[in-house]
Amino acid sequence: MDKLYLNVKAVPAFDTEFLQEHTAFTVFHYNGKNLQTASGWTLKDAIELFSKLYSYHREDLGVKRPFASQH
Repeated sequence: MDKLYLNVKAVPAFDTEFLQEHTAFTVFHYNGKNLQTASGWTLKDAIELFSKLYSYHREDLGVKRPFASQH
């Protein structure tokens, strides 16, 4: 299988436990007409969740750079 490169959005967030600004990550891919997406506090978490949700091997996933910012 060829490597699947995911789009990444860096999303500004606020951690209410530690009262600090934080960046969360959303990874996504359009599979035909369907949008596949997963989010996490870290980019690693988002990619691992995407892998589990959509049954991809983690080593078959990469990310497109530069990341898109959430507006």
